[in-house]
Amino acid sequence: MAKIMEILGLFVGLIPVVITFIKQFETPGFGAEKKKAVLEAIGLLYDHLGITAIAKDKLLGIVSGLCDIIVALLNVVGWWKVGNPTVSI
Repeated sequence: MAKIMEILGLFVGLIPVVITFIKQFETPGFGAEKKKAVLEAIGLLYDHLGITAIAKDKLLGIVSGLCDIIVALLNVVGWWKVGNPTVSI
């Protein structure tokens, strides 16, 4: 039971971090690249913090799905407008 609570606590703590990364890496029209950048950042955070509650590949798989859900939600509420890609300099 303690392990489950540790993992749940990890995910609850990661949700605002993932949202922040998604917003920081936002470049309209470059969803795949943005998602890759978010996953790389979470991977680096995992390594830096020395998380042992869950395997890195499982965590990244869950975060990948979480990214899809968050971006879809932000699109639905109108946070971003779907349109032409912009060039990032």
